[in-house]
Amino acid sequence: MINPAEAGYSIEASLPSASEEWYEAQKDNAESIFEDLSAEYFPDQDVETTVEVGKPTRVIVEYAGENGVDQIVMGSHGRSGVSRILLGSVAETVVRRSPVPVTVTR
Repeated sequence: MINPAEAGYSIEASLPSASEEWYEAQKDNAESIFEDLSAEYFPDQDVETTVEVGKPTRVIVEYAGENGVDQIVMGSHGRSGVSRILLGSVAETVVRRSPVPVTVTR
């Protein structure tokens, strides 16, 4: 009988980790929400959505530049003063770095 370890096979290698399962579940959930919202609010328009992982400001700006995005629409928490300085602002950074127009809603 062949020992699985000697053959280069590991049962652990074929099983997804809990974090992979969580990520896939969250990605599927986000895609479902985007589909529902697009169908409800933009039934006659071509709306494309995507789910990406990484530093939000970098991923948003890079995706827009690399994928022919016409416009970015994003929300803002409306922070001001010290909390904005301490926490930073994803929306503000995207507005400054984006190669396309950005609409920020509150």
